[in-house]
Amino acid sequence: MPRISTSLLRKARAIDSFLPALLAPCRDLPAAQNELRWLREHVDKVARARRAKGDTLAKGALLRQLVKERASGKPLQYILGTEYFGNLEIRCRPGVLIPRADTAASIAYLVGLLRNAPGLPSQLRVLDLCTGTGCIPLLFQHELYSTPNDIDLRVLGVDISEKALRLSYHNLRKVCNARQYAKKTYLKFMKADVLVNPFAQQTVRSLSLKAALNHNKQPQFWDILISNPPYISPSAYWKTTTRSVRGFEPKLALVPPSRASQTDEEQGDLFYPRLLAIAQDVEAKIVLLEVADLEQALRVARRAQGLDVFDGIEIWREQPDDARHDVPNDDDISILGQGNARSVICWRGAGASWLGKATIATSQQEDAQRLIQSSSESHLNTTPARPDDAGRAEPLFDVGSFSRSPGRPFRMSKTIPRQGSLERLGNPNYCVKGDSTK
Repeated sequence: MPRISTSLLRKARAIDSFLPALLAPCRDLPAAQNELRWLREHVDKVARARRAKGDTLAKGALLRQLVKERASGKPLQYILGTEYFGNLEIRCRPGVLIPRADTAASIAYLVGLLRNAPGLPSQLRVLDLCTGTGCIPLLFQHELYSTPNDIDLRVLGVDISEKALRLSYHNLRKVCNARQYAKKTYLKFMKADVLVNPFAQQTVRSLSLKAALNHNKQPQFWDILISNPPYISPSAYWKTTTRSVRGFEPKLALVPPSRASQTDEEQGDLFYPRLLAIAQDVEAKIVLLEVADLEQALRVARRAQGLDVFDGIEIWREQPDDARHDVPNDDDISILGQGNARSVICWRGAGASWLGKATIATSQQEDAQRLIQSSSESHLNTTPARPDDAGRAEPLFDVGSFSRSPGRPFRMSKTIPRQGSLERLGNPNYCVKGDSTK
């Protein structure tokens, strides 16, 4: 990284004594000025809140401390406590990955295609794996109801991190208290380890997704599966991420865990075989997976092609709504939009019409046979359970939960779980009106 010139430091100091310290993380003067303005606004906001409680605050000392933290590389989002994800302001805390704008662009584009799609079910079920702050379920809800419609939305966010789950419930409370469309949504978060093979021995503290769905009385079948998993390889982590990311954001959310005899590339791709296997198990009609770059996108797309389950596969760039469209030489996979490749989207059955794609005539029996055959092959290469000293638990399955019936709409009550015991957060009836098993 090039050093900051003396002339730029002098110019910054002449404008404001705090600016030189912000040049290191910002790298240019306009960006440093913007960040200083945001920090001052944040200090003013904190001071007003303190005054409302009858307390006082030394604003100069607090601003000096915040500038010092930012100069050390701490992300601005952790200092201010929020980040915009689409049109939503999402709470951010250390230990949980900061939402990115390119993820929001993919979600907004997907929901834009679905909003007026023909043939959507009366209740649309969306499963978000590795949910983090809960930003994807919340933005999906926001975008879907940005125009009036009669769809009841059921969304489930899943993460292995208890810290992430507490933050996701905080964001759920914050967003849904301010917006009326929450009354049409059942939105919940749940702990599970998506890498655990559901048919292997597993621990009570790290249930597989299938076992956690069963334990929390959630449906076994979902219309749409979305995931922004850890996808950075160990070498790319040191080569492509910034000092701020490496020093402050959770590596667990960025780099997949290592496995014996894995190459660097295979470790970066670790989540995708499991996610595609889960997509088959839940019979998802649309699958949206975020990736690091075009090379990884092509590897994931080829793996999805090899399953012989999906009727179509595309790669979306950072701006998928742009008119640009190209096809790689060696693969029949369309690449849409401009910018870096960021997502792989797959669809099957009714998902084609929901996305406005050409449909392929396939009987329900043929589609079921494809899923069964491909799923049985996928489970031969699933990841074993993670070793742990805790008690063992075998997944139990209720045969009745595998039969999908329309049932009555699922509603969210006004009561949202507080931050606290995850035993309460894991209770399927804690914030739900109605029986989720019907």
